[in-house]
Amino acid sequence: MTSETPPPSPDSDALLAQARAKIDSVDAALLALVGERGAAVAALAAAKDPTGSPLRPAREAALLRRLVAQAPPGVEAETLIWLWRGLIAAGVRKQKPVEVIAAGGLDAVRHLELARLHFGPGAKITRDSDVRSALSRVAAADNKDVAAVTPWPGSSGPGMWWPALTEGRFQGLSVVAMLPMRGEPEAALVTAGAPLEASGANDHTLIIGFDQRFRLDKALAEAGVQGKLLARANASVLVQAEGFVSPQEDRFKALQLAGLDAARVVGAFSPL
Repeated sequence: MTSETPPPSPDSDALLAQARAKIDSVDAALLALVGERGAAVAALAAAKDPTGSPLRPAREAALLRRLVAQAPPGVEAETLIWLWRGLIAAGVRKQKPVEVIAAGGLDAVRHLELARLHFGPGAKITRDSDVRSALSRVAAADNKDVAAVTPWPGSSGPGMWWPALTEGRFQGLSVVAMLPMRGEPEAALVTAGAPLEASGANDHTLIIGFDQRFRLDKALAEAGVQGKLLARANASVLVQAEGFVSPQEDRFKALQLAGLDAARVVGAFSPL
C-alpha cells in the first residue's frame, strides 16, 4: 500500500489565509514605520552640521543593545541586529553617504563581508591592500565621509598597522567600532574621523603609549584601569582598557604618571 498526503481541509485553508493576511498587514505597518523613520532621519540630517561625521557608533551600539534586551520571545538577536543594521546604514546614507575601504589583511573576503553587514547593502565599499594607504584616504576626507575596515591589531603581520595612529597625519582618526559587533571573535576594526563617545555599557578603550621599562601592568594597577596588552612594537604598546576612558579623566592622567609615557586614547568600541 502507498500512503498519500491527505488534501488540506477547508479549515486549514482558512487558517493559512488568515495567517497570510496578518503577515501582509504587519508588513504594511512595518513599511509605514520605516517611512516614518526615514523622515525623522531626514529632519535630523537637516539640523546637523554638514561637515561632521554621520557615524555615531556609540549611539548605534546602545540602540542595538536596548532592542535586543526588549525583543519579544522568539525574536532572534542576530536577526534583529541584521535588520536594524540595515536601517541604521540607510539612515547614515541619508545624512551623508560614507565610502568604506576594506583595508589589508589576509582575510580580505571576510573583511568585505563584515563591511557590507555593518554599513549596509547600499554602501560604497572599495578595497585597498595597504592599511596606511586606506588611513591616508580617511584622513584626507574633509567631510569625514570615509571609513576604513582594518585588521584586528597584532604585533606582526597585517595587524601591525596600529602604530600609524600615533603619526601626526592620522591624529584626527579614531577606532570607533569592532566587527563583528556580536557573536564571533574579534576580526576587524572600523577607523574613521568620528568623535569618541561612551555607549553606556560594555565599552572598551584603546590606548597607545610607550612602555620602555615594561611597567604596563604596574601602571594599569596603580591607575585603577583594568585592561590588557593587545600588541607591542618595541616600546610602543596598544592597550585595551575596560570601560570608556577619557583623556580628561584622573585615571588616564594617573596612567601616564605611573609609567605609560605619551599615552593617547586612539579609539573606543562597544561589543554587543
